[in-house]
Amino acid sequence: MKWILVVLMVSTQAFANISKAPVSFNSGANKAIFVDFTRVETTITYNLDNKKVLAETHIEFTASEKGSPLFDVVPSIKTATLNGKHVKITKIADPSKITEYRMVSAEIEAGSHKLMVRNEFDENVDFKGSYVSSAFWMSDLTDRKYLERYIPANLEFDQYQMTLNVKVIGTKKAELHEVFANGIITKNALNDFTIVYPEYFTTSSYFFHMTKKDRFPRSTFNFQSNSGKVVPVIIYAKYAYELKDAVKSTKEVLAELEAKIGAWPHPSLTIYVAGRGGMEHSGATITSLWALQHEICHSYFARGVMPIDGNSGWMDEAIASWRDDGYKSAKLPNFSTTRMSGQSNYKRFTDRKAYTEGANFMAYLNHKLSKQGGLIKFLAHMHNTYSQQNISTQIFKKELEMYSGMDFTADFKKYILGSKSEKNHKHSHAKKNNPYHPQLSAKELKDLL
Repeated sequence: MKWILVVLMVSTQAFANISKAPVSFNSGANKAIFVDFTRVETTITYNLDNKKVLAETHIEFTASEKGSPLFDVVPSIKTATLNGKHVKITKIADPSKITEYRMVSAEIEAGSHKLMVRNEFDENVDFKGSYVSSAFWMSDLTDRKYLERYIPANLEFDQYQMTLNVKVIGTKKAELHEVFANGIITKNALNDFTIVYPEYFTTSSYFFHMTKKDRFPRSTFNFQSNSGKVVPVIIYAKYAYELKDAVKSTKEVLAELEAKIGAWPHPSLTIYVAGRGGMEHSGATITSLWALQHEICHSYFARGVMPIDGNSGWMDEAIASWRDDGYKSAKLPNFSTTRMSGQSNYKRFTDRKAYTEGANFMAYLNHKLSKQGGLIKFLAHMHNTYSQQNISTQIFKKELEMYSGMDFTADFKKYILGSKSEKNHKHSHAKKNNPYHPQLSAKELKDLL
């Protein structure tokens, strides 16, 4: 009975999110439809003998209309079944041609269905003879670089629980492995793990890193949250000398954010100090010492209060960068216009202007809200209202206006939504590196394993 209740709760949460999905569209003879994932279980098997990785994913999902279901996985698919029957999976582009998805070639009725997908992947996997290192390194600044980079996933609008089984087989003298993750880890047997991730996670939330046991030095402590709960913290690093500073910096920023915004929103905190840039996850990060506080801030906005799509991601980088700049105020924005949130509804990555123009817009909002205690008071309200939920720019604006009693329509239209005729909007896609989230080469990413 308990298991049934959990599934019903997850299903209700997931179904509610379909209203945040992009609009379904016609693709050939079929209608391509977005669906709600309600339960996912993936088994990844690493074979040390043939140096292959095989993932088998079982997805339970609900369709709210008739059509061909959409999901995503970047690697090639070996085989797939829908409701027990073999199906073909095709790759299709959205109507604006800004991204791609995977579409099941069969047409389904509205209701509950089951999809099974098998795929191999070799990205960010390193076989070292008697052991293997693997990780879900991600990026929010490039298309299709979240969980779908490795295994089947839905888009950011959807929240669902995932169980991840990880097995290392082959080579009789295999080294012992260990896993770092932002879920509940169970060791089933030697080199056999199960990770259960929270049901509020989206495709950008997951942190997973497996390597040889005791390869990394680490430091652990418990953080006493203002909520009364004790938060276990683990910090591991490539170099032991970085741990002391990482612990100090982590404790400082946790105290700061809890005092200003509210209680830590996740069950735990996992930090990998890897020496280059950073990437945020829900209650986890891979980061440099320099970017550590920026990334932890993202566990409040980005992976706490979460974006539903690429048009919504600007808020997270803008807030974190505004915090990095010292919570500044500005009487007026120092730029003319952008389309940070005015691009295709199918966009899946964050506009890079969020770090600069976005942060400056937050400084402007801080000035506008000075009589209400500044922007930080509003962000505390958003955290209290939407933690572990995903939101859009429109929700952010609506809440801002209700909270302040002011109309920000003209400001958002000019500075955030822009105009389709804006001559320089293509700069939003420029591949300019940001020091917090640098673009790393395939070799650099592999070196972090």
